Formats: sequence, structure tokens, C-alpha cells
Amino acid sequence: GAIGGLKTSNDGTDAAHDINIAVGFARDYADAAELVLASALIKQIDATWAVGTNAGGLDTGTVGASTGYGVYLIRRSDTGVVDVMFSLDMTSSLATGTKPTNYDEWRLIGWVLTDASSNLLSFIQTGDFFQIMANPPRWLTDSTITNVTFETVTLPTPPLCLAEITASILNSTTTEFQYWLSVKTKGSAAGGNSQLEAWIHIDTHGAFDAIGCKGTIFVNSDSQIEYETRESSGSSTVYVEGTGCNMLTRSNP
Repeated sequence: GAIGGLKTSNDGTDAAHDINIAVGFARDYADAAELVLASALIKQIDATWAVGTNAGGLDTGTVGASTGYGVYLIRRSDTGVVDVMFSLDMTSSLATGTKPTNYDEWRLIGWVLTDASSNLLSFIQTGDFFQIMANPPRWLTDSTITNVTFETVTLPTPPLCLAEITASILNSTTTEFQYWLSVKTKGSAAGGNSQLEAWIHIDTHGAFDAIGCKGTIFVNSDSQIEYETRESSGSSTVYVEGTGCNMLTRSNP
């Protein structure tokens, strides 16, 4: 699990498309080699991967809107050349990513997120924590909620992370509302004593327009969490907005 340096940041020249990767090292995913980045790189998410700095970094396809990408340190075991790429795959095993030819060693080192215009959101990384510095992206808007029923939402975060989110409700006519966000589990009992397993719980008695809170939720291996709502009247809209993530699989692959 050894890793040091390799801090990522938006590039000062083209912050919307380019990422800086600082020098550093990491043990590869298979725990068979040490990957050393001796010189800092600038990689472009809006261009197909090519070796070297100020070059493309996307493994395949075109950059998507409101999408999360894994940042990988990669190495050719035959030549020792080390580089960086972006992939829709955000797992430490890189099971579905497309590695460049002959690059057979890798390590997940970061996470970036695009906005609705396919531009990179500004962020700050410290260790395994990635704080979104732009307006928080909205990951869920549900204005047709199914009362007292657990529902699933897939987040654009790495799997098995701690997602930092803001949960909020809008309803100007209801007299009572409860809103739970929790770890995605099997066989959750709809309408049960949900607050016992909730990571974020909003409960209001009396009329209100909007209410919200911030918290952290563990995301499962499919990047999912679940939510349940209970309203006494009116038409409610529930939201989930992302503010960052603690990327546990970066230092614990």
C-alpha cells in the first residue's frame, strides 16, 4: 500500500482540461514493483492518451459530462517508463480500463470530476481527500419521490470511498418530513426504523420551505448509496450534492 507524493491539481494554464501530477512513488496494484514518477507531468483529459507531459491522458473515448474519472500511475515493465492516464474505471484493480500497449503495471492515485460542460471541476487534494472547490455538483434531484421506499442513487465517485455530500429537501406545504441517506444494503426494510442505520437523517415537524445538512456516507462497490423519504403532505423535492470524497482505495488498494 505504500504511496508518497503524486499529488494532483488543476493546471494553471488550462484548469478545465489539464491536471498536474507531482513527483512521487507508489507500489503497484499487484505489489510487484515500485512505480516512480521522477518528473512532474501535465496530462490532458480531453485528448487521447499519449506518452509524456503536456499530452493526452484519456484511455479511450471522449470526456463525458458530470462524470468521475480515476487517475492512474502506469508503468511499462519492459522499459521502466512511467506515465499517468485517466479512465472511467475508478477501481484500484483497473478491471475495465484500457491501458496503453505494454503498460502492464498501475496504481490508482486520484479522482477527478467533470461538470455539465465536460470541464474539470476545480479541486484540492490532500492525501486521500479530494475537496471540490467549485459549486457543489448535484448528484440527485428527485421531485417524484416514492413515499417510505428505499431508492438507490449511483454517485460519480470511486467505489468504496467516503462521499462528502449535502442532503436537502424543498417543500413549502408539508407538516412533517423525514429523509434518510444510508449505506446501500441488501433487503432494506421500507418504512422501518430507518434512522437506526442512517448516516444522514433529516426530520422536521411543522411547515418549512427548505432544510439541509452535510455529512459523510460510505459508498459501496458499485458507487451507490440509498435514500428513503417520508412525507405527510405536499410535493417534496430531495437533493444530494457532492462536496468531496475520501478516496480510501488510494492508500488501501
